[in-house]
Amino acid sequence: MSTRTDVRTNAAAVIVTSAVAGSRVYQGRANTLDGSVFPVVYLYAVREQVETQTLRPTNREQYRRLELIVDYYDVQSSPTTVIDNQFDTASATIETAMLADPTLSGVCGDCLLTNIEYVIDPDEDKRWGCARHTFQIIYVTRN
Repeated sequence: MSTRTDVRTNAAAVIVTSAVAGSRVYQGRANTLDGSVFPVVYLYAVREQVETQTLRPTNREQYRRLELIVDYYDVQSSPTTVIDNQFDTASATIETAMLADPTLSGVCGDCLLTNIEYVIDPDEDKRWGCARHTFQIIYVTRN
């Protein structure tokens, strides 16, 4: 398996343990968004920067920075509930869980939260939206 796969797998396990979305934590982007199962979390990588640290024909050391997205989707639980509060609580839980084990059980050197973006759809029936957390996962490979 690749380190990217291990990062997603271990990050998913950390978030499942935090119980922010129960067992509805999915890896990858090939999952269908279904509002009837909110809250739900999707994890996926969007970019990876690679810097070669050593130059030689084999066994090159590469410093890698993987951008891991953790999307938390939820719907307003009642007409009197402030959906922003739901996202604040979930974001705090996700941040605490991910940063409590910054090596994700030893698969990376560090895990840094770099951005959070909130998007709330003002649907007339129910407000729903996404709290998108961007983590930079830092690790070193040899190849």
